[in-house]
Amino acid sequence: MTALRRLMRTTSVRIIAGYLLVTIVLSGAWFYSLSGPLTSTVAAQQQRNLLAVAQSSALVVMESDQQPQQIARQLVARTDLRLTIVAADGTVLADSDSPPHTMENHADRPEIEAALGGSTGVARRTSATEGYEQIYVAVPGSLGDERVAVRVSQSLEEVGLIAARLRRFGLALLAVALAAAALIAWRATRLASRPVQELTAISQEMAQGNLAVTVPRVPADLEILAESLTALRNQMKSRLDALDTERHTLKAALDGLADAVLVVESGRVVLANRAVSGILSLQVSPEGMPLGELAIPASLKSAVLAGLALPEASVLELDPDPTGQAWRLAVAPMLPTGGAARSIVAISDITERVTLDRIRREFVSNASHELKTPVAGIRLLADSAGMAAADGDSDGSATFLSQISGEVERLQRLVSDLLDLSRLEGASSSGRTTDIRAAIENADAGHRSAVARKGLDISVDLSHIAGEDVFVAADPTDVAIALDNLLENAIQYTDIGTVTITVRVTADAVMTEVSDTGTGIPAEHLPRIFERFYRVDEGRARGAGGTGLGLALVRNAAERSGGSISVTSREGVGSSFVLTLPRHR
Repeated sequence: MTALRRLMRTTSVRIIAGYLLVTIVLSGAWFYSLSGPLTSTVAAQQQRNLLAVAQSSALVVMESDQQPQQIARQLVARTDLRLTIVAADGTVLADSDSPPHTMENHADRPEIEAALGGSTGVARRTSATEGYEQIYVAVPGSLGDERVAVRVSQSLEEVGLIAARLRRFGLALLAVALAAAALIAWRATRLASRPVQELTAISQEMAQGNLAVTVPRVPADLEILAESLTALRNQMKSRLDALDTERHTLKAALDGLADAVLVVESGRVVLANRAVSGILSLQVSPEGMPLGELAIPASLKSAVLAGLALPEASVLELDPDPTGQAWRLAVAPMLPTGGAARSIVAISDITERVTLDRIRREFVSNASHELKTPVAGIRLLADSAGMAAADGDSDGSATFLSQISGEVERLQRLVSDLLDLSRLEGASSSGRTTDIRAAIENADAGHRSAVARKGLDISVDLSHIAGEDVFVAADPTDVAIALDNLLENAIQYTDIGTVTITVRVTADAVMTEVSDTGTGIPAEHLPRIFERFYRVDEGRARGAGGTGLGLALVRNAAERSGGSISVTSREGVGSSFVLTLPRHR
């Protein structure tokens, strides 16, 4: 029923119904004219026809010399008319259907009286001889010298048959007219409603998002609507293009951020930037997923949900979890746009920063401690030297002054190492090259005296690069710092045996190995030996005047040039450090 009501309210059905209503009204009037007035009209016309026949017959009767009976029959032969000639006294002289002598006197017939009186007589009545209703028309005439009345009659049944035939023909015309009207109404409705239907279809296409449709040409009365649809389409397209551009700009801006950014609506992620997958280690895009189903650390998820529950913006830094991962979380509600409330979540991986902060704090603490020790020693020795001098103990005073010189030298080395470390943590040394053979020779020469004092041997193996020049893409000072500290470390921890320097090359790298036959490094210390101020043997390192920065300097020098440092060691057998630097061609 709903579909039927919708159909009945359509413009096409209303136009067709209007055409049919007008046609039915006109058809009713036409049918009425066929049913009643048509019979009267036919009867009047037939009466005029009978008058013409009667007048013509009166002329023939007047001019003919034949017998009246013969004249009457000849005049209406092969017709449905009846001709009667009546004398002035009412006697029937001739009749086309019956013998005259069998007919009664007609002097009392109204039409006969009028004709004999010199005028035209007309009457309708049931015939006494025929037994059915007739229409009579009589005119005055003459037969020889005698005045007569010439009467022509016809059965009204024949008139009815004529009217019926006309009605059937009229009804047939009416049916054809109705069919033609319906066809014209259908065609006119189709032509009138087609532009409206086309505009409706285009409106539906636009509502479904298809703005590539073209508005067709329409009749003049619909041009304003078509122009409005075109303007609406262009306006929608412009706005959607602007929104699409803004969306792509926003997406590009978010993807350019290093932080993971999520837009959350009703507990579900509706937008995520590219960094989310990397920072949170997600295998698939989280867009469209409930926040509770994201595969992120439980502590981080709990903090995000807590931040979303707050009415105002919040910032929180999470302590490192058992894996050492640390996060910075910012949650802020977005301005309402008429839909569900949204919030933006920014997650930063601050593990490196937290680690650097921890290393910096440890470095400051260790540096302060390392600087405090020689300074305190110098002050104590200076006080002791002063007291010895006051007591006249010149030998003791000289001893204390010698020890002060050693502490000053140690302090100087510590400050020098700190300055080297600061320089190595600065900008990279790109564009500088170093001859590795010359650097090794300089380092070897600089430590020969220390090797000799401990009774060790030092060996340089350059057989793998014999006959070729080998350069590394590194700053000469960086290479010198790295080699000096590796040799110093090897000599310091080797009491008996040999320190060996070996150089090997590949197409892209130069490997310089410094090995010793010293005490070796316990396996549990190997992961941390390149940290600042880390010492495997605190007592031995301090006693040897070490600062605890040597291997940290080696690592920074290698990494500054894009290289690396590695170590293998067996306790009681010795250690082997391999400095790998990029080869310069």
